[in-house]
Amino acid sequence: MRKGIYLENTPLAVALKLWAEKIAKEGIRPLHGEPVDAKDSLGRITSGAVFARLSSPFYHSSAMDGYAVRFAETFGASESQPKTLKLGQQAVYVDTGDPLPEGFNAVIMIEDVNTAGGKEGGHIEIIKPAAPWQHVRVIGEDIVSTELIVPENHRMRPVDIGAVISGGHVKIDVRRRPKVVIIPTGSEIVEPGTDLKKGDIIEYNSRILSALVSEWGGEPLRFDPVPDDLEKIKDAVREGCRRGDLVVINAGSSAGSEDYTAKAVAALGEVILHGINIKPGKPVILG
Repeated sequence: MRKGIYLENTPLAVALKLWAEKIAKEGIRPLHGEPVDAKDSLGRITSGAVFARLSSPFYHSSAMDGYAVRFAETFGASESQPKTLKLGQQAVYVDTGDPLPEGFNAVIMIEDVNTAGGKEGGHIEIIKPAAPWQHVRVIGEDIVSTELIVPENHRMRPVDIGAVISGGHVKIDVRRRPKVVIIPTGSEIVEPGTDLKKGDIIEYNSRILSALVSEWGGEPLRFDPVPDDLEKIKDAVREGCRRGDLVVINAGSSAGSEDYTAKAVAALGEVILHGINIKPGKPVILG
């Protein structure tokens, strides 16, 4: 077999552009969506925009422990002329997060009132007026119904999980995880734990690649090592194409006498480029 050569020494930016253009030309589209529990969506990529189904909060709620009041009834209160409000009628005790009673539109913190007769009866005394919606979490303060929460093709973060759940979602649609087939090649490589002899190389690169795929959100599928045999490599690539969305062949891409990867790719499809002007990684093949 004739010794292989590098076909190009392509700059990285140009290589990425050629790869993206070829994918677009071939009509390769993003992976379809699948529903997952919102609570389990960390790191997943949304397959569509997610809009709020309800506002958060969906009712006016107290932002403080204190007394709900009608702000207009607090006008005129001052330290020199405290104002008295009747409990149950003009002032209602609320804890943080409680719904605001109907018709009330402000909350005075419990630290800012003097009470007489306890929470269930008597009066409270205030020394300054309340502003409209003071210490109130109004409807939609965090999220408004129909508001965009996260866009399409967004990688879900912990804060996004909280936002979509707060917006009324139990499940969201995310793109299926890509299945990445990893094919280690080389007649000299052996599996970890093998009794070693001179010339053997423990195969570990596929474990690194698998871990990277997992870290980036894909599903790695590692094949058993394939010897330096063109037909066996082609068979493995065919099987990889059948079982995965992307095939990574390691290695056989350099200029040695037993580097068959470029030939295998060319025989089964098209070599888009061979050789990128980076180190490490100069012999990379995209096809």
